[in-house]
Amino acid sequence: MKKTITTLMVSALLALGTTGLALAGAGHGTTGAEEDHTEGASTMQGNDMMGMAPNSAEDMREKHKEHEHGHDFDIMEELPPDQLSRMMGLMNDVGIVVPPMDPGRGRLLFLEKGCIACHSVNGVGGNIGPALNAGDMPRPMNSFEFVARMWRGARAMTELQEALFGEVISLSGQDLADLVVFAHDPEEQAKLTKDQIPERYHSLIGE
Repeated sequence: MKKTITTLMVSALLALGTTGLALAGAGHGTTGAEEDHTEGASTMQGNDMMGMAPNSAEDMREKHKEHEHGHDFDIMEELPPDQLSRMMGLMNDVGIVVPPMDPGRGRLLFLEKGCIACHSVNGVGGNIGPALNAGDMPRPMNSFEFVARMWRGARAMTELQEALFGEVISLSGQDLADLVVFAHDPEEQAKLTKDQIPERYHSLIGE
């Protein structure tokens, strides 16, 4: 029994690594999913949050075939359907859930929340804080390290937000996930132009 549980845990972590945070490392977040806050959400709902459903290895390969690096989806095929379902259930039970990461939504948040007033992307935006160019980000993407850097500068950021906006910017976990993947996605960042900057931030940027 212990061996079976250990195998499932290792398989779960491997699957998580190939379909969760790692897939955003080259600028390819998942889209179209929403956070499920319902208590007792089903296993399938948890699977959907990670862009993954049982027996979907071939679908995952198709979705990621254009990526610069490969993902090892063989682990999914090595597990019988019942074990794969148990694995995904276990990940839900122990709280291993990676929110969908949408760089397009991250770009909109970057504009609407006012991040652009202090940070620039490819020369578009303010220069109070450091630039967030995807080309300068470490690879592979480590979202935890990115958020840790934000935490270390949290006091300065919140004080500045209160001074500039009159309040601290409110961000959910989903918002952070989308902003982090946007910061690492060169294709989505290339879509950011000066004419997208909300007018209320022009004076802060000096536009």
